Amino acid sequence: MTRKIKIALFVLALLVLGFFRETLFISINSALYDKFYNENNNRVVWFLSFLNLFSYQTIYTAKWFITPLFVFMYWFIQRRFLLFLFTEKRIVRWLSILYLSLFLLAGVFFIAGWVFGKINDGYVFSRLFMGLLQSPAPCMILIPAMYLYKIE
Repeated sequence: MTRKIKIALFVLALLVLGFFRETLFISINSALYDKFYNENNNRVVWFLSFLNLFSYQTIYTAKWFITPLFVFMYWFIQRRFLLFLFTEKRIVRWLSILYLSLFLLAGVFFIAGWVFGKINDGYVFSRLFMGLLQSPAPCMILIPAMYLYKIE
């Protein structure tokens, strides 16, 4: 398999993961809305219709476990991609430090919002950082950084 095909497969994996994640969370939020307001708008995607079988609390709690799972999957795919591109362990360390830093920042903002009685504000910032971790943004930062690092 050529290098270009492998790169295309990594990009495709990130795209598929992104579309699946978005579909899953839209369906989860739709199911939560329907359960909370006792409606049946059927906005849940057909292959995720099993969500309607669960209670509001079960679905809501599941989101707290699904989010870190997607963070891990994005980290893993980007780790493999960066190792393939650069074959240097340093880039994986940078990726891991970036992920850990943003994950901790998300936690700090969420806890600070809770402590100061501004849980919605803390949640907004926390969600922003978690959104970055569930996207190709870390790779988009580290790839040019690695090329700049090699130039020096």
